[in-house]
Amino acid sequence: MSQILLMLDQKENCRLLAESLAKRYRVTIADCDDALNDSFDLCILDGPALTRLWKKIQIRKQQAASQFLPCLLVTSRTDVGMATRFLWKVVDELIISPIEKIELQSRVESLLLMRKTSLEFPRIMLQSAPIGIFLLDRENKVQSWNPACERIFGWRAEEVVGNLIDCILPEKNEKFPLSNLDYLDGQALADLEMPCQKKDGKAIYISFSAAPLRDSAGIITYIVNLASDVTEKKKAEASRDLLNQAVEQAGEVIVITDPQGVIKYVNPAFEIVTGYTRSEVLGQTLRMLKSGKQSDEFYQDLWRAITSGKIWKGRIVNRRKDGSCYTEEMTISPVKSSSGQTVNFIAVKRDITENLRSLEERISLQEQLQQSQKLESVGRLAGGVAHDFNNMLSIILGYGEVILKELRPGDPLREEIEQIVDAGRRSASLTRQLLAFSRKQALQPEVLDLNQVIKNLERMLSRLIREDIGLKLVLAEDIGNVLADPGQIEQVVMNLVVNARDAMPDGGKLLIETAAVLFDEKHAASHADITPGKYLMLTVTDTGCGMSKDILEKIFEPFFTTKESGKGTGLGLSMVHGIVKQSGGVIQVHSEPGVGTTFRVYLPQVAVKPQSKVDDIEEDADMGGGEQILVVEDEDALRRLVEKILERQGFSVNTAANGGEALLLVEQKGLQPELMITDIVMPNMNGKDLAERLKKNCPNLKILYMSGYAENAVTNSGIIEPGINFIQKPFSVRDITEKVQSIMRTKLRKSDE
Repeated sequence: MSQILLMLDQKENCRLLAESLAKRYRVTIADCDDALNDSFDLCILDGPALTRLWKKIQIRKQQAASQFLPCLLVTSRTDVGMATRFLWKVVDELIISPIEKIELQSRVESLLLMRKTSLEFPRIMLQSAPIGIFLLDRENKVQSWNPACERIFGWRAEEVVGNLIDCILPEKNEKFPLSNLDYLDGQALADLEMPCQKKDGKAIYISFSAAPLRDSAGIITYIVNLASDVTEKKKAEASRDLLNQAVEQAGEVIVITDPQGVIKYVNPAFEIVTGYTRSEVLGQTLRMLKSGKQSDEFYQDLWRAITSGKIWKGRIVNRRKDGSCYTEEMTISPVKSSSGQTVNFIAVKRDITENLRSLEERISLQEQLQQSQKLESVGRLAGGVAHDFNNMLSIILGYGEVILKELRPGDPLREEIEQIVDAGRRSASLTRQLLAFSRKQALQPEVLDLNQVIKNLERMLSRLIREDIGLKLVLAEDIGNVLADPGQIEQVVMNLVVNARDAMPDGGKLLIETAAVLFDEKHAASHADITPGKYLMLTVTDTGCGMSKDILEKIFEPFFTTKESGKGTGLGLSMVHGIVKQSGGVIQVHSEPGVGTTFRVYLPQVAVKPQSKVDDIEEDADMGGGEQILVVEDEDALRRLVEKILERQGFSVNTAANGGEALLLVEQKGLQPELMITDIVMPNMNGKDLAERLKKNCPNLKILYMSGYAENAVTNSGIIEPGINFIQKPFSVRDITEKVQSIMRTKLRKSDE
């Protein structure tokens, strides 16, 4: 029941009001002014009381703060003017006497309803507030806990009220001193975000605000706390921060412009790639990067695409701040608002300059590999053909020379036989070139001073070229030495010079250079067939007509030539290629039509110095003295030829068509030859295996191997091993004779020692 305080100086009016109101309310008639300090819901007073007490009433109403404490003034018409100056400071309603009972009841009920509403308003607000509100006392215990707190933290009010807040919010944060009332004295906390945990253990993020509540003496009695669940907000902020970090730290260039193309944002990758700082480009357009490599139509098509709402993807060449150009792949996308309007453009760009360079290098290496494999296949074919021809040419040359020795000077057949021998020699030269290309000729390498080899050839090279071609040598000093067959290296130089001469029919300049070069892992990887290490480089450069790419792909193929019919075999450069490869080197060529051609030969450098030659062979060609020689050759005609040649030189010769026959002669028939001449490649048993078997019975047996090509058991990649006697097919009568005599002399000297 509502409490009404009556403070009227006119006692009769006070009595009448008390009797009228007592039936529905608790009525107190004030006996002194201090009654204002008691609890009441409505104060009814008259003019004299108002005049005397208005300041006290005003203070009491202020102490009620947010609670509505109504005052009803009872006055006569004559007192209204007097009360006006105090009226709106303390009075909420007035009633003029004489008082109508119904009117009084209406005014009282209206004011009490307003009072009740004001008292319940905080509770209503607390219950319906969308944010959590809880009250802590000085002992840090929860005194109130609204439904929003239940929803946010998962704890019901009956589980929380009366308990310490630390038990409910175990997360500690020094920035949020819930129990430090002194800290809150005179100030408040606002929007302090911190992690918390719900009743079910789920992690959440809460934004706290707190303020102290004071009593009439100004002492803090409670702390009111506001709590908002900002978990989703924090997630959104984290996502935004992550996105910002990703954009800032992305390796790709990211540019954001407005709809007119004015730059609004660039990430650090843009600064790294272009050389421009962010401050230099903001407010500019991407036109500042134009290189001039694209046409105006290119940019018009690009702009037309993105302004129509399409995504543009493509490759573009731009220019850095330092003036250098770079290629980048770019995707430009429109950024649209919720209404579908384009509000920005975002460009994601990646510098692919190095990728393109690497791709070009890979393509170049692949082409080099394919060319190398192609030449290798052709070389195997050429080597096989040359091998078969060598056996036949040995027979043609050998019998031709034998017949010439038997014919008298002036014999009419002599000229015809000489033509046969000459043709055989030219054919032998062709097969040697084929073997050189296929890397199947036998080489006898020596440590060479490359500069000295070229100097020794200078006079000959001057005769090879014409007077309208200027020859210049630029030989670097102290470049070291190479291990190679001197005759073959001379052949390489001469063939390259002849090729350069023929490329300059109207004259020009020919430059021969040498240098020491070092290929590290990186440089070796960009050149096919080159391993890291030290090399000597021989360069032959002409100012001739140059070659197209199509011709460059074929120049090392045998029989390929750009010369007129009859002016070249097409084997010169193929032979150069084969010699260089067999010597462990690499040859490269660069040419431009109308500019000229440069050949670069790289040969591995060796640390040892060249040795001076000592000729142990006497110049006279002594005849044999009946020494036993065993000839093993599966080609019948060639076997008979060698037998005839050696018998005419005074040697005793036995022959065998294969290894089995040779073993029979030695092991069963007791033959003790001093020298065995054997083909290397034979059916069932090769020449090297045969030699090892025979040396068991003839430990002092000398061996002379013969073969049509070098890819066999007594050579290492075509290099004749030290101490091996070898003769290359086809050979002449003089070749075989001198070789045998040289071996027999060496054997004789060793026996004398």
